[in-house]
Amino acid sequence: MKLQSSSDTRAERTMRSAESVAHDEGKTNLWRLGPRDVNNVAHSADASTMRPFISVAVPTFRRPDTIRRTIDSIVGQDFSNWELVVSDDEGSEGSSWPILEEYARKDPRIRILENHRGRGQVENTNNAMLACMGKWIKLLHDDDWLAPGALKRFAEISIRYPSAAFMTCAARVVEESRVVMRSDPPEQDRVSLYSSQQCLTDLYLVRMTRSLGIIPSTLLINSAVIQAGCRMRAHKSIPAGVDQLFFVDLARHGEMIAINEGLIFYDATRHPSITTTKSYEDVDEVTLAVKELNWDLIEDRNGLPTPETLLRALQVARIPARFRHQSWRTTMRDAMQILRPSVMRIANQYMLEYLFRIRPKLGALQTRRR
Repeated sequence: MKLQSSSDTRAERTMRSAESVAHDEGKTNLWRLGPRDVNNVAHSADASTMRPFISVAVPTFRRPDTIRRTIDSIVGQDFSNWELVVSDDEGSEGSSWPILEEYARKDPRIRILENHRGRGQVENTNNAMLACMGKWIKLLHDDDWLAPGALKRFAEISIRYPSAAFMTCAARVVEESRVVMRSDPPEQDRVSLYSSQQCLTDLYLVRMTRSLGIIPSTLLINSAVIQAGCRMRAHKSIPAGVDQLFFVDLARHGEMIAINEGLIFYDATRHPSITTTKSYEDVDEVTLAVKELNWDLIEDRNGLPTPETLLRALQVARIPARFRHQSWRTTMRDAMQILRPSVMRIANQYMLEYLFRIRPKLGALQTRRR
């Protein structure tokens, strides 16, 4: 299923024009366009409405220590056709507001607003996205930041796939003392197209999307999807799994593009966040609830493990990251799951899938000191 919009034909004409420019310069495709060429293409795609090509939506709450880094990474991009919408859940009385006002005075592309939809991650994120005017919406958390050239790269790929529902990219993970990243794979392995059903199945099985590290900050969303009613939402059985639920909801709306390049920096250092307050039991409960919802959306479930069986396999896979932070009794309980034939079968299938299909597409893992 493809997401269709009224600007598809105009975007396709623009894309052909861009390809002609690249050919005239002795180049082969859109990836070779320079910053000015990409800006021109992005501008002409929506020249009739003068809307920005990419809106960056940043929901923030009490992050004066990191919000400057986030905004500076946007202002410093080599792609200029953007707007920035920051929704502050604390409002004008908060410590971040003077910082946001300072940036808004300097750059007319920056808009700041208070969240009046209801406090919390869900409504603050929706408040930011609904205020965006761009054709594409780039979500970015207030403790993460864009890699140099990220918006230009997103623009290049969105011009090639104008009807995709959303895109996700690889993330460079910032830890206490190091940055974990991958080297860029060969060009042919950098951009992959998934149908809606392929994406739902991939999310369910925790495969390529999770290997890239899908999080809200890696997303670029077609604004038509948000206008069609897809929003971040809470669910009674998934109170702490709104991100995972949002990924599934996005996949229901059309094709996904996976970009195997580190276009954002994800701050995984030890600082207060929603993620760090969850226990492993909470994580497992949320995982099962999301898998059950995802399961109901997959049309061809032949050969797929049930949500309960898949959760057992994931508990085994997560032991290396968990065993130092939980009791030996819990670790042994999780490890015993591998004795189940159904769990062993999933482990074998995933190992083969990872070694022969996923791993060859991922660049070599690299680390650098902070």
